Amino acid sequence: MRVANQTVTRNYLKRLENNYSNKFASEEKINSYRQFQEASEMPAQAAAAMRVRKAIDNLHNYQYNLNTADTIYSSAESAVMAISEIIQQTYEKCIEAANGTSSDVHTHEPDQMEMIASNVEAYADEIARLMNLTVADRRIFGGINNDSKAFAIEDGRVIYNGVDVDTYNDPNLFPNSDVSYCDIGLGMTLDEEGRVDEQSAMELTFNGMDVIGCGKKPTTAFVDLKSIEDGKQYSFEMAIGDKKYNISFTGGADADASLAAINDAIKAETGTDKISVYKHGTFVNQLNEEQISVMDKSTNGNKLDMENQGKAYSNNIIQSILDAAKLIREGNGQEIARYADHIYSLQTKVSLTLAKIGNTTQFIEFNQTRLTNNLENLTQRQNDLESTDLPREITKQKMLDSIYSANLQMSTSVIPQSIFDFI
Repeated sequence: MRVANQTVTRNYLKRLENNYSNKFASEEKINSYRQFQEASEMPAQAAAAMRVRKAIDNLHNYQYNLNTADTIYSSAESAVMAISEIIQQTYEKCIEAANGTSSDVHTHEPDQMEMIASNVEAYADEIARLMNLTVADRRIFGGINNDSKAFAIEDGRVIYNGVDVDTYNDPNLFPNSDVSYCDIGLGMTLDEEGRVDEQSAMELTFNGMDVIGCGKKPTTAFVDLKSIEDGKQYSFEMAIGDKKYNISFTGGADADASLAAINDAIKAETGTDKISVYKHGTFVNQLNEEQISVMDKSTNGNKLDMENQGKAYSNNIIQSILDAAKLIREGNGQEIARYADHIYSLQTKVSLTLAKIGNTTQFIEFNQTRLTNNLENLTQRQNDLESTDLPREITKQKMLDSIYSANLQMSTSVIPQSIFDFI
């Protein structure tokens, strides 16, 4: 059967163009490192790849949020540690003032007392500045208040978000006391009232009243440790809420020994070391918020010098430091010493905050590792779906290149000669 030259030429050119197209497509895959250029080329694979890309993009957002949270918590930890140091410095200044105004020795002149009081006030101002810290455009200790300074000192009173810090004992009652959250890939959800489920997200801000306290302590009790004589037996009744305890102890050689004896007796009777007497005779209840009251029950002529304080102390660290400065100016050494114990007891609040920050920091590190591992897995999955298998594709390209070259060499025998071939 005779085949027309035109048919041969047309088929040849069709095969040549097809081989060239396959060769070009293979080279494009190698150069772009992609299996396909348009989703229409591999629809199912492209759809899977888009889902993976979306998951990777979400992971990048979660990583950004975690990095922001890490910065915020690191700054918060530094601020709270600085506050802890300031509390210790304030305590030392109070002891210095108390020793200088004791009944048996007056080592400080009024000007010196004024200088000590001014130093203590400066500590309060420094804490207020730390609590107004701004990180990543957020006032991290202001709750959800990001428009103005959360803390202010006005006429010797500390104001938090417009309200005196002694107004409420519950931190959540203050304005803007809610918490800001960020999504870190835990499946952030909202409850029926539209609030973020705190188990599904991470807190990015703090309620300042949770950090440095609010409200007032219940009225507390004191014992004069210096009045206790060595070797004598003493007893007293300690009432906490609706419970009463009869405490008996033997006086020590000095105030420190008597203090240890009292605390050992309280622990033995109550079964906890959360209720104790501090260095200058202040009874402190770290177990709950119930008031402590005491009454001497000693016999045989022994008597404890005890009293119940009628004035409630502020739970807020800044306000307590300002109140301490006022007491220093008044020069009542015994009251200053007792107030020093109260300020020292506020370290517990700071320690709890530091522990919470430390736990959250570890949680951030865990989630950063988790997201990094997830990102590596998804990146590998994306490579499987989209990236070119270079060794395989290069081998294929070499084969297609050889086929195309062979096609070109066949052109002299397939395409009819023209007059130009003879010129």
